[in-house]
Amino acid sequence: MRPALHIDPPLAAIPELLRRDGVDAFQTTLRNPQRFGKEGIPDPDDQAAFRAAAHGLWGIAHGTLLMNLASPDGRIRNASASSLVGDLQLAAQLGLAGVCFHIGYAKGHPSLDAALDAAARKLGQVVASMSAGACAVIENSCEGTELGKEISEIARVIRTVGAPRERLAVLIDTCHLHAAGFDLTNTDAGRRLADALDAEGILDRVIAFHLNDSQGPCGCKRDRHAVPGEGTIGDGLLSIVRHPAFVDLPLILELSIDDARRGITYLKSAGG
Repeated sequence: MRPALHIDPPLAAIPELLRRDGVDAFQTTLRNPQRFGKEGIPDPDDQAAFRAAAHGLWGIAHGTLLMNLASPDGRIRNASASSLVGDLQLAAQLGLAGVCFHIGYAKGHPSLDAALDAAARKLGQVVASMSAGACAVIENSCEGTELGKEISEIARVIRTVGAPRERLAVLIDTCHLHAAGFDLTNTDAGRRLADALDAEGILDRVIAFHLNDSQGPCGCKRDRHAVPGEGTIGDGLLSIVRHPAFVDLPLILELSIDDARRGITYLKSAGG
């Protein structure tokens, strides 16, 4: 098991915070996640200090929460792509594994297929312009008209883009998946998830998890994280982290540091 913490910048503080908790993996942000602009991008001194202290750590960045590569509005679509490309370039320079993001929304499109095609076209342009060593990481979703609620939707976008695994990967958020309707409560959750990913040909693209429990029941379509072991998924999370396909992957707890520590204690005490 490889638990990971979400820690916001400054980047230079991350290595010491991780080592204090005996953790070697993390998620962070590289700009204000509520904006498309350059607000919050770490300054050169912060970046240099992080690189000097981050040896042996695994990290990923989370893209802006405003991301919509499928938007019918060209300004939003292009701002989303520009923000993602900028984060991908900086992540590669910092030695991070990639940038995870939600692909967008179906709103404004005549059909789900049309929205997925639009997102894939824009993502294809992003991947084509990425710097060497960069990796775009699609995260599944769960609310409203968000794209990527189903594993099949993510797989369709990946097939359309056609990029190799080292350039286009997948991150699974367990809260999102459960809230979207994929029941993770049972002891066979890990096997069923691995089989579903394998059936769509993207099992080998999964590079990490957001290992969040869910406050709401399966199918609630609400993105409300809970501490592992304290939500409606419960011990189903243990089935996932123990599965051979996932056992070595980073497990990011998108919670406060104190809540994440409680979740890690649960996973370890339960033999996760």
